[in-house]
Amino acid sequence: MLKLKEEIKKILRDTILDRFKIDANPVIEIPPKLEFGDFSSNLASILPKKLGLSIDEFVTIILSELSKKKETFKKVLKKGNFINFFLNDAYLFGQLKDVIKEGDRFGSSNMGKSKKVLVEFVSTNPTGPLNIVNARAAAVGDTLVKLLNFTGYKADAEFYINDAGRQMEMLGISAEKRFEELQGKVVQIPEDGYKGEYIKECVSKFINDEKVRGMSEEERIGFFKNYVKDEMIKWQKNSLERFGVRFKKWIGEKAILEGFSIQKVLEHLRGKGDVYEKDGAVWFNTTRYGDDKDRVLLKQDGTHTYIVSDASYHKNKFERGYEYLINLWGPDHHGDILRLKAAVEAFGFVPENLEIIIVQQVTLVFRGKKQKMSKRAGKFITLDSLLDKVDKDAVRFFFLMRKTTAHLDFDVELAKTLTLENPVYYTQYCHARTVNIFNFAEERGVTPADEPDLSLLTEPHEREIAKLVLLFPEVVQIAAERRDIHKVPHYLLDLSKVFHSYYQKVRIVIDDEPLTLARLLLVKAVKQVIKNGLTLIGVTAPERM
Repeated sequence: MLKLKEEIKKILRDTILDRFKIDANPVIEIPPKLEFGDFSSNLASILPKKLGLSIDEFVTIILSELSKKKETFKKVLKKGNFINFFLNDAYLFGQLKDVIKEGDRFGSSNMGKSKKVLVEFVSTNPTGPLNIVNARAAAVGDTLVKLLNFTGYKADAEFYINDAGRQMEMLGISAEKRFEELQGKVVQIPEDGYKGEYIKECVSKFINDEKVRGMSEEERIGFFKNYVKDEMIKWQKNSLERFGVRFKKWIGEKAILEGFSIQKVLEHLRGKGDVYEKDGAVWFNTTRYGDDKDRVLLKQDGTHTYIVSDASYHKNKFERGYEYLINLWGPDHHGDILRLKAAVEAFGFVPENLEIIIVQQVTLVFRGKKQKMSKRAGKFITLDSLLDKVDKDAVRFFFLMRKTTAHLDFDVELAKTLTLENPVYYTQYCHARTVNIFNFAEERGVTPADEPDLSLLTEPHEREIAKLVLLFPEVVQIAAERRDIHKVPHYLLDLSKVFHSYYQKVRIVIDDEPLTLARLLLVKAVKQVIKNGLTLIGVTAPERM
């Protein structure tokens, strides 16, 4: 329908420019009710005042021009302050052939004009396995990369390993304490340490290792810090692979700082007059760039804050040739947006070319009870444990169904249900049903035709399905452009709902072969769009259920 909208917009724009010498930008919408047509525009309520014409006079002129497009419009009417467009059925159904022709590329576009985009997401500390909050960001980020590439961008996915800083020291200390505990000692893990049982499992293999046992405590802390970090990164990679998420690059904070050190960050900012000292700390004057307060760069103890390494990392991103950066962050980082944009601007890059998307929390609901989590206390639900209970497709679909800005309650029991009450099952079943229809047609000796007589499609559901199928490119474009990822699964549900209803009311393969062939082309278009949509969100399109 995006193509049709653009065509109607062009007709209106050209007509107004030709008749009234005005360059207009009409808004074309899909009306909420069928009696208002396939499209409508409130242009009639805007332009007449500029022209000195009454609405009726203006509409009469517009309608006289549009009535010449009989191959496109069945009729064009005025209702209130709107012009309503009713598409010619032959034109509408004829567009379905484009769906078949374009196949797996239907819905794609060149909107992005090959602009290079780097999407960084998940990027959790390598101090533990991925939890369900990380998993939601993984589903959103992976789908966004797919959507951007489908709409003409050159988008890459990247995972930033936070392998420098105090959290890594605490990881080493926590692992050392667990090692001592396995030796039979009574230990106290620091308050800000990591208490999960997974750390004990990591170090348990060294319980009889004489080399490790013979190390000093400080040496063991350093050894375990690196060992457990590497094990956690392996675990995270395996979990994401299992979830269908792959990154073009995994890049470490330590490696970034080796290329552009903390000292170089400070020297650059000092050279711009953006750094000052107060209360024994070094501060970055971020208020100069629109932040609500200045930020500490170096603490009193000499350790650096995240802003230093983040500044280095984002400088590195832009210098690798990416024109636009998108970061997916958790809600606890909302206050860091302005300070990072300030750092980007201070290094001479355009802050508007950095976009931060906040992905809200997930609460797991199991048998009606919400599960509480605490990563440091070791009380959290891992992505792997969720995938052990719920199919990957259901997890991804559920994570994508709500806006990223909205908190998500994940109902485990519903996600596991293999019934039409489960939205992902409902959608996948639609695809499987289309395959079954073609199998049945083949058994009856019916071979689908490339050019069936589509004028035979007269059922209301058939027109509704055709309109929904042709709406897919617009849904994809909006989802990519506005980051409204949730629109794709909701669209697939809407199309599935209409198709299931159609299937219940109308027999598709019948003795009337010309009508059967026309309906099979419609079914083929549905099958293609459902497949394309599911592929974009990383969900399989099964042929049997």
